[in-house]
Amino acid sequence: MRVAWFSPLPPIPAGVSDYSFELLPRIAERTEVHAFSIRPPDQRLRSLLKPKAPAGIPVTSPRPGALVFPPWMLDRGLDGYDAAFYHLGNNPFHRFVYQAARAHPGIAVFHDFVLHHLLEAMLFEDHHGSHREWYRDVLEMDYGALGGQLADLRGRGIATHLEKFVFPLNVHIARSSKALITHSHDVAERLAEVAPDVPITVIPHYALQPPTDVAAVTREEARARLGLPREAFLVGQFGFITKPKQPGAVLGGFARLAQRRPDALLLVVGANHLGFGVLNLIAALGLERRVRLTGFLDLPRFYLYLKACDVVVNLRWPSAGEASGTLARALAVGRAAIVNNVGSFSEVPNDVALKVEVDGDQSEEVGTHLVRLAENPSLRTALEQKAREYASTALDAKRCAELYLEVARQASESKSAAPIPSSA
Repeated sequence: MRVAWFSPLPPIPAGVSDYSFELLPRIAERTEVHAFSIRPPDQRLRSLLKPKAPAGIPVTSPRPGALVFPPWMLDRGLDGYDAAFYHLGNNPFHRFVYQAARAHPGIAVFHDFVLHHLLEAMLFEDHHGSHREWYRDVLEMDYGALGGQLADLRGRGIATHLEKFVFPLNVHIARSSKALITHSHDVAERLAEVAPDVPITVIPHYALQPPTDVAAVTREEARARLGLPREAFLVGQFGFITKPKQPGAVLGGFARLAQRRPDALLLVVGANHLGFGVLNLIAALGLERRVRLTGFLDLPRFYLYLKACDVVVNLRWPSAGEASGTLARALAVGRAAIVNNVGSFSEVPNDVALKVEVDGDQSEEVGTHLVRLAENPSLRTALEQKAREYASTALDAKRCAELYLEVARQASESKSAAPIPSSA
């Protein structure tokens, strides 16, 4: 069997890049696989840096200077492959995946249920207006007259972020695909409503492993390398700082812990996409000396901070139907976690992670959980042990790779889905 794998790859700064890079060798152990990826978005580096695929796996990318795959590549088709996986996410790095999935439907992997962020990014990247009618067509394809009304409102500058969650713009991709893969039963059930005739398989977001040079680092050693207090109670929030990550609830909850534990520190690891809003909130809560913002980090240093922590807080509301690679990493290294009780996060067993309700006082609940974990070491130890067990069984990478291959075998035996014409 020969498989095509469309996904961002390193050095593209996206979670799916690392996901594919670590999973591809396990796929290649069982079948021939060919990766397709774009080059880095930085104009200064695009002509120098090629996508990084694991050893022995060929990778094809657009010519230098091109943002997407040229038409000849898409028009050629994928007749030489038994199955094609399209790893879809809601950020602009997945534009080429979306284009290929439209041109040659195959197995759509929904890393996010919502694709509207991606399609909106494609609209705003167009400076000549040619994509506006295409955007309207896609909205009307998925939502009929209501979609056309939404396009009219956006054309008049009347728009918020909310409608991207209300109108996920995934129906046309889901219905045209040969098969669908999701990371949670929640997303599988929602996709089944819009594409009832397409087979759906749930493959959990596998537990990614640390780079070899930090794999054996202990909590104490990680703190020493980073210059962090050895005995402090360290709380971590990881990933891009955005509104759905609920920074207000995290900071508010941590402020309650800080009143009880003078040695507590909050480590915010990731690029700040909210600017001064986060800094102002930190100042308003009087936490300037208790919060450390690291900015974007490379993977080894990211893991040092993860291993240094006692607790990881991973909130997500509103949710785009995503599964969190950061949470999977945290569970794999045995860290107590606090998550929202929603979507894929609600499917994590209650003895593996503590839950926060999205319709309650999230700051209060986060604070309560943090205080419990800080004052009850036996609870924290129990969660750490359950986290490791869950990561090594349910989130085992080898098991997930085998599920991908089974979906590929089934898809290769099924009838081809008819492609949807698209100029996007």
